[in-house]
Amino acid sequence: MHILVIADHLTCMAFSLGGIDTRTVKTGEDAVAALESAQNSPDIGLVLITERIADSIRSKVDEMVFELHKPLVVEIPDTEGPLPDRPSTGELMVTLMGR
Repeated sequence: MHILVIADHLTCMAFSLGGIDTRTVKTGEDAVAALESAQNSPDIGLVLITERIADSIRSKVDEMVFELHKPLVVEIPDTEGPLPDRPSTGELMVTLMGR
């Protein structure tokens, strides 16, 4: 299984230095296309998407997290840091595991 990062240019550059596949997006339409491509790929098991981009396409992200379950989608902070008033990734994981 592969990991795909959907993020802004700087965040993608950081992950690509570690050999992880990335998809730089600038618009919500780009992000939806990237998520749908990941969903249709049998090789991608985990998608890391920045919180800011995920918020711009919330309905699609929620559909993948709560209904489709493959690939696993995890929101991460971008290079500017986490969004304010947002539960941590650990808190979100505990919530998901309780379902």
